[in-house]
This record gives sequence, structure tokens and C-alpha cells, in this order.
Amino acid sequence: GHIHHSLSGAACPQVDAVPGAILKYRKKLINLLPSAGAPLTMSSSNTAAPLAHATMLPDVESNRARRAYSIALRPAHFPHITSPFQVRWNDQDAYSHANNTAYVEWCDHAINAYLNSSTGFAPPDGVDGQVGLAVEVRTIFLGQVSFPEEVQVGVGVAKLGRSAVTYRCGVFAASDVRSPDGGVTAVPKAVVDFTHAFVSSSDRVTVTPIGDRLRRAFMGIQLRGESSL
Repeated sequence: GHIHHSLSGAACPQVDAVPGAILKYRKKLINLLPSAGAPLTMSSSNTAAPLAHATMLPDVESNRARRAYSIALRPAHFPHITSPFQVRWNDQDAYSHANNTAYVEWCDHAINAYLNSSTGFAPPDGVDGQVGLAVEVRTIFLGQVSFPEEVQVGVGVAKLGRSAVTYRCGVFAASDVRSPDGGVTAVPKAVVDFTHAFVSSSDRVTVTPIGDRLRRAFMGIQLRGESSL
């Protein structure tokens, strides 16, 4: 189904005691959202919202800067977002919150579900004779969720190369996405960068250029407000 967001009021809401670095990235990202009062429709194929694919963010390599950037991300920056799903009882660890591995699993599933629905990608043969193997995962944790809360995963492409793609996923509490402000103040619980390298499905070794069907699917979910992070 669709989640209807109405962005009203100031384009960049006031937040008390927020570090300057976070404000800097949030201001840049929020400015890429639709103007105040413009309707935003988000769904698993979110093409209704005309958000810019900008290159205004600087390279974010330091951990401090990447964390500030991650805090500034909002649901509307992700062209693809899952329907709400419940945190499972066995996602939790001894601290009674979702274990860090659960966040990566949710993102892995969201990515592959998108590829399956958009290209027919499925094991063992992938699509067009190639499969994507995970070669790197980077996660920044910003909050926690627990059973029986619901979460949603936003997916966008942050880097697209000749034979590899890096997705950026934002894990949000579904209650934050559905908030009266339309998710404008929804801070991710985690941001996961997930890289697939594409290889031949016959030997799982030979690196292959990304095929046309996959490349079109990736171009369709370029992260909004993204630079070469």
C-alpha cells in the first residue's frame, strides 16, 4: 500500500541541542525534499515524488561526518521503502533489543526482494547469467527497536559502478514514518551500506559487468540527495 506524507511547516524543523555537523547535513538533505506543503507519496515503487538527484554533499569518509550524515537521512530520501514488518522475538538479544545482525538481515532481504520484483532476480541463477555477492557491509547504529515494534527499510543506490553496486539502507521505526509530520523528523535506527559485486552465476568467481536489466533497476532507485559517498 501507499503511505501518504504531507510535508508542512518549515522545510527544516527546529531541533534543540543538535551538533552543528548534523545540522549541516540535515539542512542540505532537507532542502532536497519537496517544498513545504507539497504532497509526497511513498510506496515500494516510489516514483511520484520529484526529488532531486543532487551532488551537493561532500565526501563523507570520517566516522564523525558519516554519522552526522546518517542522522540527517529521512524516509523521503529513499526511493524504495518496504511495508511495515514486525521485529521478531528471535531478532532480540540478551539486552532485549534487536541484535545488530538483525538490521543487516532486514536490509539484505529488502534489497533482494526489490531485485526480485523489478528484474526477476532469484537464486541460484540470478538474472541474465549473473549473481550479486556481498563483499562489504558497513553499519552505523543510531537507535534501537524491540519486539513487538514494527520497522520499515528504505533502499537506495549510493554508488553504481561497472560490476558493483553499493546500496544505502535506512532502518526506521514504522511509527516514526507514520508520524503526523509525514516522517520529516524520523531519524533512522541504523544506516547500512551494502555492496554487491556481480559475478557469473556459473562459477561464482568471474567478475561480470552489470547487465542492462539490473542497471535499469539500480538507476531507478538512486538515493535522493546523494553524492559519491
